Amino acid sequence: MKNISHYIVLALVAGQLTACQTMGTQTKDAVPTVSKEERLDSAIEKAAIHASINGSTSAALLALEKKYKRSPQNADIALSFARALRQNDMLDRASLILKPFANEEKAGAGIKTEMSMITLALGNYDSAEKYAQEAVIQDPEDYQAYQNLGIALDAKEMHVEAERAFRKGLEHWQGDPTTIMNNLALNLATQGFIDEAIEVLERAKAISPDRIELERNLRIIRTLNER
Repeated sequence: MKNISHYIVLALVAGQLTACQTMGTQTKDAVPTVSKEERLDSAIEKAAIHASINGSTSAALLALEKKYKRSPQNADIALSFARALRQNDMLDRASLILKPFANEEKAGAGIKTEMSMITLALGNYDSAEKYAQEAVIQDPEDYQAYQNLGIALDAKEMHVEAERAFRKGLEHWQGDPTTIMNNLALNLATQGFIDEAIEVLERAKAISPDRIELERNLRIIRTLNER
């Protein structure tokens, strides 16, 4: 089962403040004043959104970087920037940006979850497990954190624990669940539960018939079953 375990690990990983002011006296009908810095931040954010919509990832990254450099202590901005860096395979820099925030006691579940995704992509499974665990403790319905936790545990050959994480994530999943169903099926196959793995993949394929990896994994696991 060593070869299938190695394959499955690879497959799993492959997956402001405004104020109202008029002549120093606040009134109900006062027009909100916006500082020069806030106008600039707003312009940068709009530029990032526009660049992203038009497919210019480098322009979107540049806009997010400018926003981050203007407010390097803002956790939400750091999170957006780090996520964009990860999505562009700039993993070391993403980790460097987000890690100080992720290690803060007051860090939110979203930051912990993103940090677990970054560390997973870097192959740091112990760190990925740690951040994902912290995320689900803060938010027991954080389905992405459960999936990250399952992938990290599977990579550490803690397959029973990984199965529990995948099932918990699937329980709370929003949107198309086929990614986590695929991961659960691979986990089950690793544990030798071939029939159940095939059943899960067939259900996933019925939901998303065009996903090539589902058909590929189904063929591999059916071959194991025949053997």
